[in-house]
Amino acid sequence: MPQGLNDLSLALALRLRDIARLIDRLDRLESGTGEWLASQQNGELMAGATEITLRALRTAGDPTNFSILSFLVAHASAPVRELEKATGIGRLALTERVNDLVQLDLAARNIDTDHVQSTAAGAALVGLINSIREATARTLTEALRPVTR
Repeated sequence: MPQGLNDLSLALALRLRDIARLIDRLDRLESGTGEWLASQQNGELMAGATEITLRALRTAGDPTNFSILSFLVAHASAPVRELEKATGIGRLALTERVNDLVQLDLAARNIDTDHVQSTAAGAALVGLINSIREATARTLTEALRPVTR
């Protein structure tokens, strides 16, 4: 698997691990048994992996979110004010979008400096989408060539 996809799958797996540990902790506090985590089967883990993968694709595939991610990949780190100017989105709406990206580890935010950073997972998704876009454009160009006899 290419490094970018490894970075993305690692970020998503760690997010699911954190959620599973939180659920396990709640289960232990509520019932005292800790049975929930032990009862998880491979199929249930695969369903969680499918859900978070599709969520990451939906989130990154949103045109506005994709422009945010692309800007961050190109600049590595940017103040929120600069990101506001680059995207034309107001601070409140931008904060919500950045929060969505941060939840999936597609971006990171430093509250102390008010900067947003690209992550390896975010860069991997931008790279994947750009690769698909370029391949589609090449195929379209070929498909639109005049047919000669």
